[in-house]
Amino acid sequence: MGLALLFQMRWRIFRNAVRSLRGQSGFKIVVILLSAALLWGGLFMLFLSGFRFLSSDTLMDFRALVIGVMFAVFFLSLFVMLVFSNGIIAYGSLFRSEETAFLLARPFKPAHIFLFKLSDALLFSSWAFIFLAMPIIVALGVAEKSPWYYYPVAGLFFGVFALLPAAVGGLVTLLVARFITHSPRRVLILLAVLVAIPLATWGLDLARQLNVGMRVGEGWMQNVLGRLQASESPLLPSFWISDGIRSLSQGHFSDALYRFALLLSTALFLGMLAVHAARWWYITAYHRNQALPRKRKGRVSRQIYRLLESSLVGIRHEMRILIVKDVKNFLRDPVQWSQILIFFGLLGVYFINIRRLHYDLGAAFWQNLISLLNLVATSLTLSTFTSRFIFPQLSLEGRKFWILGLLPIKRRDILMGKFWFAFAGSLLLSESLILLSDTMIGVSRPVLLLHVVTVLLISAGLSALAVGVGALYPNLREENPSKIVSGFGGTLNLVLSILLVTLMVGLLAAPYHLLQMFPGQDVELLEKIFEPARWLAFVLAGLAIALPLILGLRAFEKLET
Repeated sequence: MGLALLFQMRWRIFRNAVRSLRGQSGFKIVVILLSAALLWGGLFMLFLSGFRFLSSDTLMDFRALVIGVMFAVFFLSLFVMLVFSNGIIAYGSLFRSEETAFLLARPFKPAHIFLFKLSDALLFSSWAFIFLAMPIIVALGVAEKSPWYYYPVAGLFFGVFALLPAAVGGLVTLLVARFITHSPRRVLILLAVLVAIPLATWGLDLARQLNVGMRVGEGWMQNVLGRLQASESPLLPSFWISDGIRSLSQGHFSDALYRFALLLSTALFLGMLAVHAARWWYITAYHRNQALPRKRKGRVSRQIYRLLESSLVGIRHEMRILIVKDVKNFLRDPVQWSQILIFFGLLGVYFINIRRLHYDLGAAFWQNLISLLNLVATSLTLSTFTSRFIFPQLSLEGRKFWILGLLPIKRRDILMGKFWFAFAGSLLLSESLILLSDTMIGVSRPVLLLHVVTVLLISAGLSALAVGVGALYPNLREENPSKIVSGFGGTLNLVLSILLVTLMVGLLAAPYHLLQMFPGQDVELLEKIFEPARWLAFVLAGLAIALPLILGLRAFEKLET
């Protein structure tokens, strides 16, 4: 009854949130639905064209094997990411949430509270993955001309599969919190790093062994598939869902039902283990985490922060203090710096080893293409992190926001302080990666200068968007940044950020690379066409910087404290 009461409360909250949409602007809802539909439709068309390409005469003999390996690798990667995503989110929900403290003071069983909070982690960590993974499932059904029951049953496969990493992540989080007496969150992040490093090493080794210059044929295909077939182990849940969905798409319902039973029974078994572990250790783990000592900052840390404050030349003293405060908050939260370190670190490792991957960097075509793709990868990664970490900064001031209202600091300084903090960090990361990439590839000085300017404008635009949209749509009642980002403001900011990166690269950097990749074209005519595009890119960058900050400042000044 206690667990049913908790989920009944959650259902009422969800129902009231849906009803509150009636009071929202219709434009907001249309933008969200249209953006989601465009993203989903684009992914669907991309995957559908890929499956049809595999049906060509040259690849028909490898089609079944390629799809099987591709699905196995995809679901294995998805499983690993969801385990750590569920674990990190579950730690905050189980041990750092005020709602958890409130529920523990009520007559609810610890195991019920554990399941209830773990369901929150499951929802917030899995919905985006499922949304982005469903296009490949639907595309496979269309390409295979699957029966009608394929689509709803494939959705059930996804729902049961999502329970597995949630149970594993929750169980690992509980064990770490119970038996690791110091910094359990850092231990979880360390485990994620220890898993990410060997995976990255394996990926680089795979790319190095598979010579890009090798002629694509039967030998190359067998080499690729042979190195990836380890993901098709029958003991892996990722193989069960992969094989089940493929069997279902071909109308083999009995085989699919067997794989579904394996997933369901394993999910129930792991859930049972997590529930029993919660009965034994959750209360003890919770009290231990509340009693963890806080590490005091020593003289060295204070001197570093003072040096940072004094180095901010040309910025008012009040704004300097706010920037240093944001830097302290960033360094004190291992979830933020660890994720940034992992993803940008992986890009850095790839750029360092780019010469060992057997790319034909001596050819102008490949040199320009690879440097352009590296620019796109760096910019898109930066857009996801500004949306994830910069956008919710203002909302995370939360219930303490009234303190900022009492301080002798203008709201303009507060907003601009967050912008300069975001811009400096974004520029440092992105410019370092681009300089490393272009140095390893050996591009010419004009290309290097073009990339530096492009990254500079993208960093400023993404920072302004994240800060400005965050001021336009704040959520001061929520303390979980993942929930803040999953709202309308976070979705809108991510869509605008991706659009900005696409336009800036497409208008500013891509035309030059096209001229270098296809030198036989009419250069003078193309330069006349591309010159207005470059000026348009500068205009768009200026608008992307100015408009969000102006609109965000107006909304921020009207915000009640």
